[in-house]
Amino acid sequence: MRTEASEWLAEIGINQWAQPWPTHEAMVERSAASIRAGETWMVRDDEGATAATVTLDTYADPQLWTAREHAEPAMYVHRLIVRRGWLGLGTRILNWAAAKAGQQGNDWIRVDVWTDNKPLHDYYLHNGFEHVRTLHSDYPSGALFQRSTKVAPVAGFATPAERVQSLSD
Repeated sequence: MRTEASEWLAEIGINQWAQPWPTHEAMVERSAASIRAGETWMVRDDEGATAATVTLDTYADPQLWTAREHAEPAMYVHRLIVRRGWLGLGTRILNWAAAKAGQQGNDWIRVDVWTDNKPLHDYYLHNGFEHVRTLHSDYPSGALFQRSTKVAPVAGFATPAERVQSLSD
């Protein structure tokens, strides 16, 4: 799914995920560790095809988030990938992530976004996130956003709606 997403992004002129970060091996191990820890979810349609994936955990990259932010109760969204054709499903996943984080006593869900992917910045702002800051460094994902777990869900839908299974544990 990551390769599919990076190819689509390249088609529209965005280089996000064009190269594994920081290395292919490290990227694979990070993903595998999240799966083993039960922190990665797959969203499937009624036929069992995967429509999306997301990782939600408490890992705050120390290169990105401050010591004060590390001390605040928060969960972090990683590797949210929604297949093309599932308009609105990402919003539903973010609503689910905020509710899950809030149920576990967290005040925030946070995400670091590719620094030069402005459409993705707008996407998170549209989904109730606030821009915290943008770091300009060698780290490609330095645009930081957060959303309170106490705000109402953002309106969203998924297409084709009749084929989406509910998000749950």
